[in-house]
Parts: sequence; C-alpha cells; structure tokens
Amino acid sequence: MAHRSIFSYNITRAYPLKWFTPVVVVGGIIATALVSFLNVAATGYELVSTSSSDPNGTEANSIWFSRWPSYLVGARASCDATNIQLQSTIYTDKGAFPYTLSNVWQLGDDGSTMHQGSLIYKSNPVQNCNVTLINIQFEGPDRSARQLEAFTMGGTVTATTQCYVDEGSPSHRTYFELISTYDPLPAQQGALSTFPNLNKTRDPSQYWGSTILNVYWATVMQAFFDQNVGSDDPFFKGVMNLEQNTTLGGTMEDQVSNIEFLRVRDCFFIPLNSTGIAFLNNPYCNSSSITTLADSVAAFERPVPGIWRSVAVLGKAMWFSVLADLGRNDDSMPNMLARPNLLANLSSNLTQANQTLEIGFRFTVDHSDISLQSFDPSQSPDVHLGVNQSILASDYLCQIPQLKSPGNLLVSVLVADLVILQAIWTIFRLVVDKFYIKDAEEARYCTACTPKPQGDEPSGVYESIDGHESEMILLQERGSSQT
Repeated sequence: MAHRSIFSYNITRAYPLKWFTPVVVVGGIIATALVSFLNVAATGYELVSTSSSDPNGTEANSIWFSRWPSYLVGARASCDATNIQLQSTIYTDKGAFPYTLSNVWQLGDDGSTMHQGSLIYKSNPVQNCNVTLINIQFEGPDRSARQLEAFTMGGTVTATTQCYVDEGSPSHRTYFELISTYDPLPAQQGALSTFPNLNKTRDPSQYWGSTILNVYWATVMQAFFDQNVGSDDPFFKGVMNLEQNTTLGGTMEDQVSNIEFLRVRDCFFIPLNSTGIAFLNNPYCNSSSITTLADSVAAFERPVPGIWRSVAVLGKAMWFSVLADLGRNDDSMPNMLARPNLLANLSSNLTQANQTLEIGFRFTVDHSDISLQSFDPSQSPDVHLGVNQSILASDYLCQIPQLKSPGNLLVSVLVADLVILQAIWTIFRLVVDKFYIKDAEEARYCTACTPKPQGDEPSGVYESIDGHESEMILLQERGSSQT
C-alpha cells in the first residue's frame, strides 16, 4: 500500500465560464497596480528624525499621502512640542526683540493660578498680548567704556508683556510673560540686538518703530544729561515705570494718540553731592500725569521736567514696537505703527527731535538705516503698514517619512502585495463558486477519476469517496484490461 502523508491537496479543474479568464487577467493587473500603490504608502517609507522651524507645515506637507486616512498610511510626519524653559531667550518669527521668558502659568477650574516651570509650545499663534509695564533706566558713568565712547549718558527701555496661547480650546490656555529690553548700544559687542532683520520694504511698521525708538532714546538721554550738567543737585541715576492710563475717555484711537496714554506709576532718582553719591528718600514724581510733570518747575517732587514729553513718545514707541513684534493690532488696542494716522501722530515731532540732537548723542542715529523725518501719510502712499499674527521662533524635533532603500522597498511591497492579492483571489473564488459554480452539473464530478453519468445509469455510481476511491477505481480498470 502506497504511503499516505498527513498533508493533502485538492483536485481542481478549469472554470467553465468564458468571462472568467479575461476578468482575472485584467482585474489582476489592476489589483496588482492598486495594491502596490497603496503598499508603497503603507510599508514603503520609514521615519527619520529632522529639525524644523515650521512643525505645522512639516506635518501637513511632508509627502504626497500626508492627508490620507491614518489606517492607510504606515509612516506619517509628526513633530514634538518644544519645551521653553524659564529665563530662556526667544524671538518671534518677526525677530524684532530678544525676549526673556519670565513666567508661565495656567488658570485652574476655580480660577487659581498654577505656575509652570516651562512653556510647552508648538507653533501656536501668540494671542492678545498686552504690555503691562515700561521701565526706563538712566545710567551714568558706570556704563561700559564702549558705551561711554559713543554716548555721554545712556540707559535702557524695558517692556514687560503678557500673552497667551491656546492648545485647541480656551480651557487649555497657557499664559506667559515676556521681558524685552531696548538699548541701541548694548554693553557687550556680541549681545543680542534689537531689530536684526530690519527691512523698510518688507516690514515698514517695524522700520518706523525702530526709527522712533532710536531717535527718542537719544533725545531722552540728552535731555536728562543737559538738565543735570548745570544743576546744583544733579542726578547720577534714575528709573521710572510707566503703565497704561485707564482713565482716559474717547475711542481707543483717541486714547493712544493722547500724550497721557501712559501714566507715571513711580520714579526714583539718585543725586550727587560734593562727597559723592547721596541717597535721599524723597517722594519723587508725586504726580502720575506726564503733562503735569513736564510743565512743573524742577523739584524733587517734579524732577527733570525737560524729559517727560520725550519720555511719553519713547514709552509709546517701545509699547507699540513690542506689540507689533508680537502681532497685536485690533480695535481694543490699535497699534500706532500699523495705522497711518496714528503713526503720523506718534512721529509728529521726529524731525525736530532729530535736529536738536547734539553730536554726543547721534552715534546710533547716524549709523543706522532709519528715517530722520516725520511720517507723512500723504507723502507715503506706497507704504503698506500692517501687523500680522506672530509665533515664537523655535526649532522642533520632527519625524518625517523617507522612502526606503530600493532593496528594502522591493521586499516590503512584494510581501505585502502577495498577502493582499492572495486574500483578494480567495475572496473572488469564493464569490464565483457560490453564485456561478455550485449549481453547474459538471462541477459535481471529477473528470480525473470518474466519467459523467449518462443515460439511465444511476447518478453517483462512480462518485468519489475521499481517500480511497481513486485507488479502487484504478485497480478495477487494470483488472478489466488484463481480462
């Protein structure tokens, strides 16, 4: 008796359907092409790490199938959020000011403040920024030799600004505080500078902000120096804090145009005497009004009246330059650098201020690409002022799809094709067998082992018995032939 394996095979025969062969050939070619195309997207790419400054663009436009449903794509671009630590220095995409991240917090459901150690950020638009404080410092001879070579007197203008970003909804809103400082000539040669990408054509609003800051910084420092040089009680140093005056009436455009838009929250000055620096606890700046301080007779309570009108312009220039860099310009806070009539108001005395600058305070004015004339809307019809939404500039770690090497690609796609095409072929045969073959009379017989019954012979006399019929029939046929 012949050996019988535990494995078996099926007896097959050709399909008795004229349309079957062309359908299989044409459909097979189409199915192979379509399946291969899909498998290239599903298995033909691998993820590689890269750095990107635009995570949203990287995720959306990394490759041709980036917008396909996730169940069809095996490798999709993704970028991780960046973690900006407190005290980090950052820029916006406009790059006007370097900012120090000084505080990050969220609000709990009960309204409590939950401080964070860092800002988790992923290229979200910076929203609703508002300057909360302008700090102006007057610094004497303790400035660096590099600074004293250019300016007899100097100082800094610092803005404190609060903004927020939304992570999809207001309930996921994160607030943060930024501190930016303007000094046209920093103490260190390689220090981070303001307006490094200044371009009059590309961003005229930023250009005019730089112009007004530059000229009025020099004007304020010169006025402070001049009023103290011949004074019997000169001041060695000084500091003042300005904040928004919320008591003004009228529209917001009227308010920002008013010289009293900023109020003096407090100020402090350190005088000199014959023995050196004298610290006196005097009630400096007993009025918060700019015009009141400017129109007063010089006294400890109303110090250096000649600086205050220029201080008002310098403070507003810093205020709106920072807001322009952070993308704020709306009806609740119209940006004076983004609207021609407001810019004309802010720069109305720019020409005169430039003309009154002495040689000892002209260093950065003469060595900068800025305007020395007031802005005139009628003479500048082609100047397109504006402020666009801003994002914080940062680099992000991203995973992007990259096509596999030819060998790996061929193996990956071939294996996937074989699996899917085999499944399609099996399903196709089951459908054909169920709806076209099961009722066909000739499909019930095995042509290799028994003839189709004819005439009056009882059907099924030679029908197969699985496992034994072929051998028995073969022996009977051999016996008949020997007889």
